[in-house]
Amino acid sequence: MIIYTISRYTEIVLSAVMLLVIITLIVPMLYNFLRIPLLNITPEQFTEFLGNALTLLIGVEFVKMLAKHTAENLLEVLMFAIARQMVVEHLNMTETLIGVIAIGIIFTVRKYLLLKNSNDKEKTYDKL
Repeated sequence: MIIYTISRYTEIVLSAVMLLVIITLIVPMLYNFLRIPLLNITPEQFTEFLGNALTLLIGVEFVKMLAKHTAENLLEVLMFAIARQMVVEHLNMTETLIGVIAIGIIFTVRKYLLLKNSNDKEKTYDKL
C-alpha cells in the first residue's frame, strides 16, 4: 500500500513538472511563429509549428492520462500521437493507410467498448 501511495504522489509531481514545461514551451513556440508575417510563412515553417503544437498537445493529453487513469484518456493519447505522425512526417501512402486504420480502430473501440459502460455519452466530441 505504501509503495502505491509513493508511486501515485511521484506520478502527480512528474505530471505537474511536465505541465509546467509544456506551458513554458508554448511561449517560445508562439513567439517564433508570430514574428514571421503571416503572408510570408513557408510550408516548412508551418509544418514545424504544427509539429511543435501537436507535440505539446500530446504532452497535455499524457498529463491528463496520468492524472486520471482511464482507457479513454489512453486512447486519446494514442490517437493524437498517430495523427501527429501522419500530419507532420508526411508518410507514404502505406504508412498513412495504416495510420488511418489505427485511428478508425481507436474510434471503434471508444464507441463500442468504452461508451457502452459510460454514462457520459453526451460529450460533444463523441458525436463525431
